[in-house]
Amino acid sequence: MEEYKILSQKIIESTKTFEKRLNEVCQQGWKPISLAAGQGGNAVLLQKIDKYDRY
Repeated sequence: MEEYKILSQKIIESTKTFEKRLNEVCQQGWKPISLAAGQGGNAVLLQKIDKYDRY
């Protein structure tokens, strides 16, 4: 079963800080699938990577 989660930018968080937090989550085995940007900030859909999958 595949696991998904959404990482969204906090209201007062800068884009640079959000990118740093996103990179940290990706290093824990999550792969970004989709990105949405709006007036409220950014949101990224992430998928858990199986340790045997390669992309």
